[in-house]
Amino acid sequence: MSSQNRRWLGWALGLSIAGLGVSIYLWLGKLGNAPLICGPSGGCISVNASPYSEIFGIPVAALGALMYLCLAAIALYLLFSPKRSGKESPPGVAFAGFAIALSGALFSLYLTGIEAFVLRAYCIWCLVSWGIITTTAVLWARALLNKPGEACSKRRT
Repeated sequence: MSSQNRRWLGWALGLSIAGLGVSIYLWLGKLGNAPLICGPSGGCISVNASPYSEIFGIPVAALGALMYLCLAAIALYLLFSPKRSGKESPPGVAFAGFAIALSGALFSLYLTGIEAFVLRAYCIWCLVSWGIITTTAVLWARALLNKPGEACSKRRT
């Protein structure tokens, strides 16, 4: 694996771990197990208590934690998977990382719209998560566009 691939996968892993931390913090806040520190806006509590903070009774923050966990697992797999009989990692694995990150970024954008136009309150932690997942999606996209089909494979010489 080239050093460039290792670098972007390292960033993808780091961002996924950071997003996981934010999501777990918001999830604990939703459950009442952690005080939400919101800063001057104070919107975290109202956003996290709104009906939009759950889907079928499941906290959105829990779904976010699951998403970030999946992204971290994919990045780890691509970083450390053993090569099977000389074959590279399947390109579908990298595409799955991109698809998950893009879906998360779009859903997070939708939720930010809900904050702005429906709730008229902003959660700084939700905005941070939106920034993390959007950056992660761009990172996965750039990696796929740079070397389609070889985003995570060893550079051929």
